[in-house]
Amino acid sequence: MIIDATAARISLLERTLTPDAAVRVGAAQVPAEMTSLIGSGSAALDWAAEAFEHVLESGKEYTSARLSIAYSSKAVRLLAPLPRPPGIACFITWAAHIDDSRDKGFSMLQFPERGSDMRAYYKANPDAVEAPGTIIRRPEYASEMDVECELAAVIGVGGKDLTPDQARAAIMGYTIFNDVSYREIQRKEMAFGLGPTKGKDADHSNVLGPWLVTADEVGDPQDLGMSFVVNGSTIASYHTSKMAWDFADLVSYLSRAQTLRPGQIVTSGAFPGGCGLDAGMVLKAGDIVEMRVDKLGTLVSTIG
Repeated sequence: MIIDATAARISLLERTLTPDAAVRVGAAQVPAEMTSLIGSGSAALDWAAEAFEHVLESGKEYTSARLSIAYSSKAVRLLAPLPRPPGIACFITWAAHIDDSRDKGFSMLQFPERGSDMRAYYKANPDAVEAPGTIIRRPEYASEMDVECELAAVIGVGGKDLTPDQARAAIMGYTIFNDVSYREIQRKEMAFGLGPTKGKDADHSNVLGPWLVTADEVGDPQDLGMSFVVNGSTIASYHTSKMAWDFADLVSYLSRAQTLRPGQIVTSGAFPGGCGLDAGMVLKAGDIVEMRVDKLGTLVSTIG
């Protein structure tokens, strides 16, 4: 069962407010749009949790205005949890993936030296976000399509110049990120000494999902298993404890002199073996790729 959080809040408020007032207040307390919801801070999430409890106890399926509260999972189509985030920062946190990529022609790639206060990331296209379960089409200019299995932190209220502790508190949840890549274009582009552009930024090339799981439900993000699966076969598995830096460190670095907005995405980069490039395999049309992360579920896409 899937519960509409806004409708659930309206239903709860109808106990003390008129139906019209409950709609106005409920939509303000628990906005239907994800960025607005998480940008409202912990109070909105508490209101949503209270509304869920009300619905589960009351068994209500509709508000007084006949707004549906609960849906069968078969009756809905999942969108990306953040269809248009304010920004996507893709970090590199596993040196072995970078070393392997450099050996395969990405000569400009370098991993920050041990003990360095530098962190490396590129800015992905926030207008290229795609939902789970979709077919990823190859752009006409590319021939070598690949995917990368990554873990992504999502910023809640946000902030600027955050300490690691403040950064940890700013993360409201986590989701899975499939970083679709076009390798022959990326290889040529990065020889210029800049980040990837057309090798990463085609429409529908940043897949998010299948949902956003709150930080309290995830627990320690550095204690999660990850797997890259193609057509039902596990290609590689790894563990987030092996990241060179944790998410609090990455978010703190990103916030230096930069205000992080609600919905900002910060990714781990691909783990070693977590992409076709590392695994020495070429994906083809019809392949079903799965990104699996403990506590976050499975993000599925089909290569077009």
